[in-house]
Amino acid sequence: MDKRVEKDQADFGASSSASVPVVRAFLKSLTFSRLPIFGCAGFIAFLFLANLWNFAVERDWPKLRIRSAWPLAGVAKPKPAPWTLDAFLSGETQKAVSANLGRMSPVFPISVRAKNQLVFSLFGGSAAPGVLIGRNGQLYEDIYINEFCARDGRFDPARLAAWSSALRDIQDMAQARGKSFVYLISPSKAARYAEDLPKSAPCAAHATAMPDKLAPYRAALDESHVRYVDGAALMTAEKSKQPIALFPRGGSHWNSVGGALAMRDVTRAQPASPVGVLDFTSAPAPEAVGTDRDLLDLLNLLWPDASYPTAAIGRAGEKGDCARAPRLLALGGSFLHQALAAATLAPCPPQIDYWFYMRTEDNKIELGHYRRAPGDASNGERLKAIPEELDENLAGADFILLEENEAGVSTTTQVGHLVEALRRLP
Repeated sequence: MDKRVEKDQADFGASSSASVPVVRAFLKSLTFSRLPIFGCAGFIAFLFLANLWNFAVERDWPKLRIRSAWPLAGVAKPKPAPWTLDAFLSGETQKAVSANLGRMSPVFPISVRAKNQLVFSLFGGSAAPGVLIGRNGQLYEDIYINEFCARDGRFDPARLAAWSSALRDIQDMAQARGKSFVYLISPSKAARYAEDLPKSAPCAAHATAMPDKLAPYRAALDESHVRYVDGAALMTAEKSKQPIALFPRGGSHWNSVGGALAMRDVTRAQPASPVGVLDFTSAPAPEAVGTDRDLLDLLNLLWPDASYPTAAIGRAGEKGDCARAPRLLALGGSFLHQALAAATLAPCPPQIDYWFYMRTEDNKIELGHYRRAPGDASNGERLKAIPEELDENLAGADFILLEENEAGVSTTTQVGHLVEALRRLP
């Protein structure tokens, strides 16, 4: 009896030992088959925890957020969720929280880029709000196309007279205080390169035969004897002379050569320019950077194509014999950036106080103030944009440059701001 039990136990042990590899193989295959499930669960858990972390640190410690290595361009910062009973009952709080959590996700940028690339590659379209694709791959902002296509040759004589009179007052007040003044009209890509407008543009069929909007403005400036440079007409005149297009394919603004041509004429327009008369050299740039690809960046593609020609500028000749760096006060929009970068190559590079007027998403004007040291072609240091700072800049300025783009000529706020600031001076 005992021997039979021992034999049964031995047989059981042998069979158990033989089944161990089978069980292990089964468990191993089971584990591998579920790896994708474990991976997905882990990824979802990571996103959930990352979103909670980002939401927790967003307000007080934004630098601690988990970010994408390639953030999206032109995406406005999410607005704080309204935590009121009315907002909660109307669903506004829930909507804002949902949108904020989505944008805070580390995979949000790459998801948007993948979708935009799909639209661009398969359909040749733009998924970026406000950016349109024209002929030959030219990118345009819809606000400039809409303004250009709405031109009908009509204008308001009363507005025109008030505008030119204000500019003449600015010039007279500046000269009375020993300061040079020049007014600059910057160009619109839609107007200056109308032949490449998208086929969907309202005026695409007759874009090259649109009326000359600026003719009455030039006449009013001439009649008021205002010192000005028509950068829009300058770009048209130089367009066929330049080996590289003055507006880059992926940009909304003129390139460095366009800005330098305008700045050269600005220095020539003054009887005795404090910075001297600008001259410059140009050559093809190794790659499109900065404003030469601002619209391309706004497309937020996975594989943006920046292999199009643009230019870089350099100093022509030596620096002048300057007792001190002159001070330049510039007021205007984004087109001033390239013109001011060119000013750093003038014989006497100025210290530049740049008052930057930018339109926000809700159609308001946001004002920034940047200071560049003499010779600094970057944006420089951001300072307070308050009337007291503007008054101080104005009091110390040797040279005042005021800019409006042709799309909004006579309608911007910088003209009124400058008039008020000059009248505040003692």
